[in-house]
Amino acid sequence: MAVAIAVLAATSTALPVAHARAATTAVRQDFDGDGYEDLAVAAPSATVSGRTRAGYVAVLYGSAAGLRTGAKKVYTQASPGIPGTVEKDDRFGTRLATADLDGDGFTDLLVESGGEHWQQGGIDRQGSRTVLWGGRGGFGSGKVLPAASTSPYQGDLTVTGDFNGDGHEDLLQRGRLQFGPFGRDGLPASTRTDTEIVDGDMAVVDAVAGDVDGDGITDLVTLARSYDSDDSGDYAYQLNYAHGSRDGLRTPAVLKDAQGRWIDPATSSLAVGDVNGDHRADIVLGDARIQVVYATQHGPAAATPQVITQDTPGVPGVQERDDSFGSAVSIGDVDGDGYGDILVGNRDETFGGLKQAGTFAVVPGGPHGPTGAGSQVFSQNSADVPGTAESGDHFGDHAFLLDADGDGRAEPVVAATREDSGAGAVWVFRSTSAGATAKGSFSFGARVLGTVADGAELGVAFPN
Repeated sequence: MAVAIAVLAATSTALPVAHARAATTAVRQDFDGDGYEDLAVAAPSATVSGRTRAGYVAVLYGSAAGLRTGAKKVYTQASPGIPGTVEKDDRFGTRLATADLDGDGFTDLLVESGGEHWQQGGIDRQGSRTVLWGGRGGFGSGKVLPAASTSPYQGDLTVTGDFNGDGHEDLLQRGRLQFGPFGRDGLPASTRTDTEIVDGDMAVVDAVAGDVDGDGITDLVTLARSYDSDDSGDYAYQLNYAHGSRDGLRTPAVLKDAQGRWIDPATSSLAVGDVNGDHRADIVLGDARIQVVYATQHGPAAATPQVITQDTPGVPGVQERDDSFGSAVSIGDVDGDGYGDILVGNRDETFGGLKQAGTFAVVPGGPHGPTGAGSQVFSQNSADVPGTAESGDHFGDHAFLLDADGDGRAEPVVAATREDSGAGAVWVFRSTSAGATAKGSFSFGARVLGTVADGAELGVAFPN
């Protein structure tokens, strides 16, 4: 049973204060080793070689000029060096994760195929994980990882991080923690199978990894839900924190507020990142609002979370019923001031008579964390944004931040998976010292990638 923790409450006038330093960043996502971060985005529902829902992953490579559609590649199970066979319903790209698994200095890409059927050890399996090995020129080879357990179902959320602080990236799936470095045969240096990440009566809904307490070892934050609903059809939710140590992840604790109540984690998105410049990864939850749980040297403060909505002063817009301000969240330093900013998707936002057209916001961080002041909002109808907003586009339903031009500022990347009747598309914005800008932004979809548009839902997965 997980142990609950609680600490002193934080108020709007007593938020954690930090002096600006370099904002905490995730593992560099540099697949080709040229010093610029690269973008991976999946379309697991796409038709490939006539097979529906076979799926692909598109990669745009970074450069001094940022991401460029001219430097793009599409990877499928038919690509040279990539194992597997293109088959109907494989859903290659169901989930993505990044890490330098073999320690060669190139970021590798872990691609889940949620519908893949295969066999190992005489057991029929569903769901597989394929590592695309980074290298000069991008991905030239891959390996299907051995089954992570005896279960027939292998398509489960995988989280990456250095959970024992030895300098090598590890993989966590369910209660199985595989320590790096990994060989090109897909085998880890060692494995622990007794890692508890949620209470046994709860199912993992989402998980993110980051150094919450600032000790140099990756910690884990999980969102869990009860398997069964109550008489009213409602489910119980928990937000959990597991401390990383030299032995791996410790027993998780359920986060409570200062009144001893579970933090309300009913959410559609979860991210960790340093929003107040203290070199600790704070926790951000999103749904119809965003909540910030601040980090301390002892882990999450788990005080009364700071709440930001469209009614918060400085945030453009009005909070309305059925809005989804926080349907996607990602954290990165957009303006280069040393504080992580929050990229907030609002996929169901209605405006100008357009229902669920969608928007996204950039909420700046600062020494007291994000206050809402200086927030920016963009839609497809904003000046210099390619395209035109339409009902049901769900612009901003997935969002991601990365520094593709190496200038120390993260660029917003957002998807609209229902664009063009479900073909999906991705928009890449620019960043300046004043924040995000639509000037120089561009979008890409099936036409640019040379793929099949119908039902592809491009943008449904960025790396977690």
